[in-house]
Amino acid sequence: MAKFINSKKYEGVQYYIKADGTKSYYVRYKDEENRLKRVKIGDETDGTTEVYCKNKRIEILNAQNKGEQPPKIVKNHRKKVLTLNEVADKYFTTKDSSRSTFDRISKYKKHIAPVLGHRGVTGITKNDLISIQDSIIKEQNLSPQTANMVIELFGTIFIYGFKEEMYEAVNPTLKVQKFKVRNTRERFLNKLEIEELFDAAKQYDEKNANGGVLELFTKLALTTGARMESVLNIKKCDIDLQNDIIRLVDLKNGGEVYSGYITDTTRELLYQKSKAIKFTDYLISFNNNGKKIGARQLQTRLKPLLDDLFNQGLDVKDRKNRIVIHSLRHTCASQLAMANVPILQIQELLNHADISQTVRYAKLQGDANKKAIQGVF
Repeated sequence: MAKFINSKKYEGVQYYIKADGTKSYYVRYKDEENRLKRVKIGDETDGTTEVYCKNKRIEILNAQNKGEQPPKIVKNHRKKVLTLNEVADKYFTTKDSSRSTFDRISKYKKHIAPVLGHRGVTGITKNDLISIQDSIIKEQNLSPQTANMVIELFGTIFIYGFKEEMYEAVNPTLKVQKFKVRNTRERFLNKLEIEELFDAAKQYDEKNANGGVLELFTKLALTTGARMESVLNIKKCDIDLQNDIIRLVDLKNGGEVYSGYITDTTRELLYQKSKAIKFTDYLISFNNNGKKIGARQLQTRLKPLLDDLFNQGLDVKDRKNRIVIHSLRHTCASQLAMANVPILQIQELLNHADISQTVRYAKLQGDANKKAIQGVF
């Protein structure tokens, strides 16, 4: 026999847990002859909630007090069930068209939508999410980090719908245990490797006659510490050669604008490039045509170069030691820390939203401190 559990919020609302872990909702009340009645309202999987049950019970009691027949509980009379796909569509329309958004949409379509997209969002349970985790790890042979990111994405979409008052429900991701992973990138380029990369990028550009794309990108990425999308988004109008300032847009953090700086490494390149393109043209463009280069276009050219220079013999899943495009940002921060630049200043230069993202570089300042002491004594 089912064990009925009383709602903690609403009098007369009950539910029991079915074999699949979902809830079946009922209301209890006394009829005209003072007999206790229990009536099924619906299941969690078809969109029924405690709030809906509370309102339905009030309707029954009001009708009874007026001497009317209580309303029939007809499933088709309930409001349309809101599916996860509907919430996700509304969520993604609030986002920009950056690569980050594209990647998140791809993850949703690949891992979440086929399994849960058609389901009523309030009926999705912890067990449903655990099944997705298991599929990612055991069936698709993907990393624990990927599984964590997929669950986090579901949670973000769920919270969006909740904040928009689309439904009342407990976020099931709160009950899902994430995998413990340690995949922080630690490898960064030393000064000799940086020069080696610059030389290789220049040689590639000369061989392929593409307008100096890789040399300019690598030098800007390393000297500003900006993310790939931010570097690709730089236009001629963002370059202030007189004051050595580059206007950068942080697309990951809502399009926030911050400053990068022109150095001896980039000044002549930027000067020559600026003479060849129009005021509103994108700086990094094939043969100075002014058109923005896509992230994939850059990756297909730069990744093989990085692999050949720095990733020989490393496993493709070795996030700790492989040099990738994002490693250029990591290298910038690491070299600044080794030069004893204050952590708060590094945070500002890289436009980290949270200081916790920057403090990881503090350990690198030990060598600079050691050299300072040895230089005196």
